[in-house]
Amino acid sequence: MPHISFLLRRTGLGLLGSALLASSALAAPGGDATPGDTSLEKRLSSLLAMPYANGLAGAAQAPRIAWVERRAGVRNIMVSDHGQAPRRITHYTRDDGTDLWGLALTPDGRSLAFVEGGDPEYPNDAPPNAGQATFAGKETVHLIGPSGRDTVMGEGHSPAFSPDGTFLAFSRGGTLMIARTGAMPAAAFTTPGSITGLRWSPDGRHIAAEIDRGSHGVIALWDVGAKANSLTFIPPGLSNDRQPVFSPDGKSVAFFRTQDPILGTDPQKGRFWSVHVHDLNSGTEHAVWTAPAGKGSRFATPEGSVPYWAADGRLLFPWEGSGWMRICALPMTRQGEPECLTPDGAEVSAYQLSQDGKTLFYTSNSGDLDQWRAWSRPVAGGGDAVALTPGNDEISTLVTAGPDIAVMATGVTQTAHPVVLENGQAMTPVTPALPSGISFVTPQSVRFRSADGLDLHGQLFTPPDDTAHRHPALLFVHGGPERQMLPAFNAMGYYSNAYLMNQTLASQGYVVLSVNYRSGSGYGEAFRNAPETGRAGASEYRDVQAAAAYLQKRDDVDVHRIGIWGGSWGGYLTGLALARNSDIFAAGVDFHGVHDMTEPDHPGLSPQQNRDAHEQEWRSSPIADIGHWRAPVLLVHGDDDRNVEFEQSTLLARMLTAQGVPYEDHVFPGERHAFLRTQDWLQGYLWMTHFFAQTLMTPSKP
Repeated sequence: MPHISFLLRRTGLGLLGSALLASSALAAPGGDATPGDTSLEKRLSSLLAMPYANGLAGAAQAPRIAWVERRAGVRNIMVSDHGQAPRRITHYTRDDGTDLWGLALTPDGRSLAFVEGGDPEYPNDAPPNAGQATFAGKETVHLIGPSGRDTVMGEGHSPAFSPDGTFLAFSRGGTLMIARTGAMPAAAFTTPGSITGLRWSPDGRHIAAEIDRGSHGVIALWDVGAKANSLTFIPPGLSNDRQPVFSPDGKSVAFFRTQDPILGTDPQKGRFWSVHVHDLNSGTEHAVWTAPAGKGSRFATPEGSVPYWAADGRLLFPWEGSGWMRICALPMTRQGEPECLTPDGAEVSAYQLSQDGKTLFYTSNSGDLDQWRAWSRPVAGGGDAVALTPGNDEISTLVTAGPDIAVMATGVTQTAHPVVLENGQAMTPVTPALPSGISFVTPQSVRFRSADGLDLHGQLFTPPDDTAHRHPALLFVHGGPERQMLPAFNAMGYYSNAYLMNQTLASQGYVVLSVNYRSGSGYGEAFRNAPETGRAGASEYRDVQAAAAYLQKRDDVDVHRIGIWGGSWGGYLTGLALARNSDIFAAGVDFHGVHDMTEPDHPGLSPQQNRDAHEQEWRSSPIADIGHWRAPVLLVHGDDDRNVEFEQSTLLARMLTAQGVPYEDHVFPGERHAFLRTQDWLQGYLWMTHFFAQTLMTPSKP
């Protein structure tokens, strides 16, 4: 196959290159698409246009929730009271890549703040311009009051209302901005570094600001009511101070002090994080508890989680001391030890405390590691955990909204959507449904073992047509790598799209296997921190080989037509597969993957140790085996990627050219790592389906 290079240019909603793609005939062994028609593009357009919800927020004292809905690429904010039909409170109309995020409601739910533009993963970087506007947009904080009027409060991010709703605070780089209701904000203070999080004291008098200064992190305290000398700092250490939370009486601040271990540190040695308390009256702080060496000695929390100070005076936080991510309660005394409240042998992905501080709500895969449900249990006095959801949906993000509990749910045919739980009843403001005429297969949960004996989980998508003949097959490898794929839509937008793509590939006649390889989440600390993964030896590639062996043994798979696809870390594993095993993988699609794992230097290591580490990183890289790469590959990358350097793909392209390996490449100017525009996802997936049609759909000879 010839090397085809495109630089995508956008003209309204049109997609340059569609004529070329439409001209490629698709084999259709009983699938949705037939040669020469546009059913594939229509299917993908319809699926990507389904409503997808994220950014769930709840009011502290009212049964009101808010979330961001992306529909046909257009993002808007929706509000629902007590699980009733939602109303839209913003009026955006274009799929221009402008994100909406950082939702915050006043305690009574009457006002809402949010961020327009920017990148929630890199809020202090220059805002993206995926829509190729003449002038890039800004990252701005908006306030929508009871009247519905939308007021731009200024540039910044991370809005947070005071407990009485009187003030709105947000950050702008290292500047804290504060606005009183009905007034525009003013700068409270400016400090070196970037403010990454804000927490109000219960009485609304103080704000704790988490500040990243690169080599370390500090916590600043601002006295909102004082007129002068209002800025103080919690005495810092040579480490990162993070996630401050005030005690119920507002007199103390608990926080974590963490360190990152030096490369090669023995996981059984070292104590890398501790819980500290700062007394606002005396200005002193002390360590309450230090995580012991061994399991759980390295600081780790579910994404977006924060600690909570319970009504009984204990601090709730996640800890992996047993080897599983659990929520534990720690007495705020020097002699206390944590009591873990959630079951062992299972993970927690989100948690929140009730308004009275007496009940813990959380999401967990207790009882089935491939299924997530919402649970509750009392903080004090023991008591069994109670399942709040039946288990027929996958449950993620959990918030409280007055007396209600709200979660994000997904299913086999339903994208992420909010569900409100109240007195054992579930109320669904929005129920996504598949577009008319499109059907899905129900993925099968499968198990297999790696060559070194690791138990692995995956999801198998089989074509809906007659399986008496052998099909081409695809292996899907997720990114992260700390992710877990499930037999349903994923609650994360990136993998929600990947799930519908795997469904589409199955409808075209492919057998698709999604593998949860080591270094991923959901299966405990030992699985997530498995030895020699990534640049330390790429041990997770053994799981890719095990998944390929599983496919090879199936009677419905043509062993000569097995491909692989993935993005980010999945792109890295796709590159490894093609470089090391072009004898197994006949083709691959690599979205923004890592191809050279070497790091220039590792502080704390001797020159010889640095050389040894560099050699290991090189041997763990796809380009180290470029001489064995034979299979064709499709490369897709946005050139404003902040997660994986764009140069990772340009380097691979140069090396493939030198080896004479056929490849096809496409670039999205201005796009980030997770494409911000739905039309770019559509175009990328169309490139992929046509590429695999050309490389895998022709049956091999007996």
